[in-house]
Amino acid sequence: MWWFVLYCAVTLVLGDNDTKRDILEPFDYYSMPALSELDDYDLCLRKPDAVYCIVDFELLEDETPLYQYIKNFSSLSYKNYKHTKLHRGVCGSQNCGLNLTHANASEITAVSLKRCFNTTIHQSYGLQVDSLSVRYCKTQNDYIPPDFLDYIIGALLLLLLLVNLGCSAYYFFWQPEDDEGNRYMLAFCVQKNWKALKYGGSAEGGIFKCFQAMRFYTMVMILGLHSMIFIGYGYTENPDFIENSYDDFFKSLLFNARIIVQIFFVMGGFLMAYKMLVYAETHQFTLKTVPMAIVNRWFRLMPAVLVVMGLAMTWVPHLGSGPMWDAVVGREREMCRSNWWQLVILMPNLFPFEHLCLPQAWYLGTDTQLFFVTLIILLIIWRWPKSGVPVLSSVMVISLIIPFLQSYFMNLLPIRVSLFPESIRDIFGYNETFYHAYVSAQGNWAGYHLGVLTAWFYHKAQTKKWDLGESWLLKILFLISIPVAAGTVLMGWDLHHREASAFESAVFNSLNQNFFALAMCVFIIGNFYKCNRIYVGAVEWGPLQPLGRISYCAMLLHATVLRTYGGQLRRSFYATDYTAIMLFAGIVCTTYILSLPLHLFVEAPACQLQKILFGPKRQTKEREANAKVKPGISNVSVSTVSTHI
Repeated sequence: MWWFVLYCAVTLVLGDNDTKRDILEPFDYYSMPALSELDDYDLCLRKPDAVYCIVDFELLEDETPLYQYIKNFSSLSYKNYKHTKLHRGVCGSQNCGLNLTHANASEITAVSLKRCFNTTIHQSYGLQVDSLSVRYCKTQNDYIPPDFLDYIIGALLLLLLLVNLGCSAYYFFWQPEDDEGNRYMLAFCVQKNWKALKYGGSAEGGIFKCFQAMRFYTMVMILGLHSMIFIGYGYTENPDFIENSYDDFFKSLLFNARIIVQIFFVMGGFLMAYKMLVYAETHQFTLKTVPMAIVNRWFRLMPAVLVVMGLAMTWVPHLGSGPMWDAVVGREREMCRSNWWQLVILMPNLFPFEHLCLPQAWYLGTDTQLFFVTLIILLIIWRWPKSGVPVLSSVMVISLIIPFLQSYFMNLLPIRVSLFPESIRDIFGYNETFYHAYVSAQGNWAGYHLGVLTAWFYHKAQTKKWDLGESWLLKILFLISIPVAAGTVLMGWDLHHREASAFESAVFNSLNQNFFALAMCVFIIGNFYKCNRIYVGAVEWGPLQPLGRISYCAMLLHATVLRTYGGQLRRSFYATDYTAIMLFAGIVCTTYILSLPLHLFVEAPACQLQKILFGPKRQTKEREANAKVKPGISNVSVSTVSTHI
């Protein structure tokens, strides 16, 4: 009988413990209030006195089990949103008793909305609102008409379009013999620029042909990352899609795909250094070369930037509307109107990221600063030729040490971890790691310098007539370069699930992306010497060449495409693998379609004018220098290859 009594007692105790556990932990993800919600925008604003507001509010901290659950869940900040901070698009006139007097988003509006949400949150979850901020409120009649600047920019763009069409029509009806004519008019001839876009790769020949495909592949991968960031930033109905992505092996790769931007830096460093090394063979390389090179670069980059920036600050905001339109499209209008000069001087990465006009153009600032530093380094090497190896080696060491020391003493996160959900929602504002390690010149110096070293090595190989195409070592290194690059993307996969030490973060930030850059350098050299037919075919396939040439325009435009798409969404976006893929595919296609006219009407004419103003004598000299290129490698004028990306 005693065993029966013992059994009953144990069962009672265990049952009681289970009951206590159920009381303490009765919650799951869907017990929490929704992170973000949007009321129906169009349905709300059908009435003339309707008010629709975008608000953010913090929950009041208390000892209720649900709040403690939310707090603990949010504490895993490397992979989870801050669920104590909620985001709403609310039809204030219908749900909170607002009227047109509240449309100015004043303190009275905030108090009224706080009282409204306090009631609904407390009734549904037993929680209260601590603080609430109103971003803005929309009404039926809040359309902003075009202003003076809109008309000025519009007139200039129309004039540019008419110049292109006029020169194209002149060329069509009165085509000059042997395609010789007024070079300034031919620069704006769409037929000529279209022909150069289609056949430039074949005409240019060779050794740099692989760069066009690499640009396209890199841009497509960046669009994949930015599509995920778009889902993470917007009003997503199921934010756990992003949070669970950090646990998904394949999706988590996208959050370290940011290292692929090193391809741009490697190519930029290589092309810049190789061009200057060839230039120095037949020219005096002096301090006077430095300002001329910078001016040349500015004229090459700025026309397309000015057009995209001009549209962003004037006519793009008039193209649509939506609950988040002012937050993403209208905000860019304000940033560009106040901070346009940061982009014009090509220094955007030196300023707070959350206030940048065209924040995707941070790369131009970083690349320009590295371009200037490398010019000085090459000037030193040209002045004292025997210093080449010591100087380049010292710079390589310094470029690795600086990000290590910076990360260690500033206690920065691993760069991979800097793309955590709440930082994405804040557009990386106030993210020290993102600012100092990702977009800074010092954080990308090593990758750029590896490109410079590759150019120096390749130029020396040509000069010494090294037959590297038959090297088994190069063939093996070329073969494993892609697996090694893929392996660097995998590095740090577990860092979203634990806290890295300062030393580990410093090592990761100084080596991870530079291992990738080194693999890309080997890949480039292997392509030059045709060491693997599969790899070479993948980057020299004809259709990829024109896509690579318009990738600079795609880089400038893609964020505007994402902003306008997100701004006009009327309801929360429900994310699945399928919708994410469709979003990605749509953004890629739309971006490249819009990039075509930008290239033909703006970038290509600017490139031709640059050659007319800065290039005739230089091109003649370079053609003579290129005649010295090693037999078996296609000759190419370096001036035909843009160093902008």
